[in-house]
Amino acid sequence: MRAARTALRLPALLQLRTKEPKRKTVSGRQPDCVVWLGAAFLAGYLPGIWLGRDGTTALGRQQLAAWYTESPEGTAFAAAFGARFAVGALQLCAVLLCGFCIWGIGLLVLFFAARGGFLGFCAASVAAADGAAGLLRYRRDTAVADVAMLLLCLWLAGWSAQLAAQLFCAAQGRATRETPGTVRRLLSRFAAAIVLSAAVSAVGGVLVLAVGGGR
Repeated sequence: MRAARTALRLPALLQLRTKEPKRKTVSGRQPDCVVWLGAAFLAGYLPGIWLGRDGTTALGRQQLAAWYTESPEGTAFAAAFGARFAVGALQLCAVLLCGFCIWGIGLLVLFFAARGGFLGFCAASVAAADGAAGLLRYRRDTAVADVAMLLLCLWLAGWSAQLAAQLFCAAQGRATRETPGTVRRLLSRFAAAIVLSAAVSAVGGVLVLAVGGGR
């Protein structure tokens, strides 16, 4: 009898074991999510260029162009570092908070689209105000910091989207055991991203001041 019962339970055990790897499908979607978020950034960048192409909007020629093209001769390193680090930390905090919302993936798409639109708007406004020379100065001063922060945000957004997806499943009654571990991994990577953001801000501040002193 015991042998018969064991034989009857074997198919059920085999089915459970074959279903276990499916729990990892949410984490397996992380690279795809990062690609889509990068596409959202590019989708926002192009309309931003179109909006700022004439430089006549309220945030165009006067404010943005002056901010990015004026010489920072009187700017101290602490001020340059603080401004860049504050902007980078706010972006990373926004990406982190999206992970704790069940609609976090949609919010991340909107965040990267808005970020891309703002950067495209800035570039177009500077080009409209100062021409090609102003655009080259703008790229020289901001390209390293912008690209580094974009990569950091995309890296963190992959883990944030993973947590948001798990919370969405939990809200629908399909909670997973991976959620506490995902929270720990997200927080640890957020701390690492903050440290890397500080390093990027320091390098960017040094480069801007060095280039500004030679203008």
